[in-house]
Amino acid sequence: MDYQLLKTKLKHSPLRIIYIFYWFLLAYIIAALIFWYIALNKQNEEIYSYKVRMIEMNDARSEKELQQLNEDKNIKITQYVGEGATFLLLIIAGAIFVFRIINRELMLSKQQQNFMMAITHELKTPIAVTRLNLETMQIRKLDDEQQQRLIRSTIQESNRLNALCNNMLLLNQIDTGGYTFTNEKIDLGTLANDCAYDFLSRFPSRRIEVSAEDEAVINGDKLLLQLAINNLLDNAIKYSGKDTLVLLKVFQDNKKIYFRVIDEGPGVPAKEQGKIFEKYYRGAQMQTKGTGLGLYLTKEIVRQHHGNISMTNNKPHGCIFEIQFKLSRNT
Repeated sequence: MDYQLLKTKLKHSPLRIIYIFYWFLLAYIIAALIFWYIALNKQNEEIYSYKVRMIEMNDARSEKELQQLNEDKNIKITQYVGEGATFLLLIIAGAIFVFRIINRELMLSKQQQNFMMAITHELKTPIAVTRLNLETMQIRKLDDEQQQRLIRSTIQESNRLNALCNNMLLLNQIDTGGYTFTNEKIDLGTLANDCAYDFLSRFPSRRIEVSAEDEAVINGDKLLLQLAINNLLDNAIKYSGKDTLVLLKVFQDNKKIYFRVIDEGPGVPAKEQGKIFEKYYRGAQMQTKGTGLGLYLTKEIVRQHHGNISMTNNKPHGCIFEIQFKLSRNT
C-alpha cells in the first residue's frame, strides 16, 4: 500500500477528518474491550473470594467445593480471554479491511487524476501541432519538400488522435460489455506486416522489421488484434531511441502461436513489471507520455482471445512483449 500517497492525500483533503475520527473510534473500541476484560476478570475474582469465605474450611465438603470454585474461576477466565481475543481479531480485521478500501479508493482517485492530466496532454499536443502546421502552410509559401514534411507531420498527429479515441471508445465498450466480437481466421504474420507497414509510413526514419512464419493462423477479431499490435508497436517506438531497431516476430510450435515485439529502449524496472498492464498505470519512465490505457486494453484484447501476454526485459536493454495464442486446429 502507498502510505506516502495516503498521507499526502489526507493532508489536503476533507477526508482527513473522517480518517482521524475512524482511528479515534477504533482506539476507543479497543480500549473499551480491554476495560471490559479487566472489569469482568476483577468481578470474577471478587465472586470467587466471596464464595471462598463462605465455605467452612473444616467441613468435609470444603475441599470439593473449593476445587469446583477454582474450576469455575478458570473456566470464566478462559471464556473472557477467548471472547476478548475473538472480538479483538474481528475489530483488527475490520480495521485493516476498511483501511485497504480507503487506500484503494485514494489510489484510484490519483490514477484517474493522472489519467485526466495525461489525456488532456495527449489531446492538446496533436491539436496544437496540427493547427501550427496548417497555419504555417496557409501563411507561408513553402516548397514541395517542406509542404510534404508538414503534411506527414499532420497525418501522424491525426493518426495519434484517432488511435487515442479508438482506445478510449473500445475500452468503454469492452468494460460495459457493449462490443460485439467477430470470429474469423487471421494470419498473424500478415497482420503484423500490415501494422509494421502502416507505422513505417508514419515514421519513415524508424527501423521496424518483421520476422514471421507462414500460416500462423488464429481465430479472432481482426480489428481488436490490429489494435493490440498497434499499441505494442506504438509503445516500442515511443520509448526507444530513434536509431534503434523494433522487431516483430511471429512463430509457432505444436501448441501455440507466439507474437513478440522487441525494442531496445530503457526497459521496465523489475518492481514495475507486475503493474504495467493495470488500467491508468504509467511507470516512472513513462510519466511524460501516454494515458496508461494501451497495455491494459491490449491485455484485455488478448484475454478475450484466450491468450496470455507477458513482458520481460531485453538483453542488454529494452523490452520484449510476448503474446501467446492457442493454435487453431480448424485451419
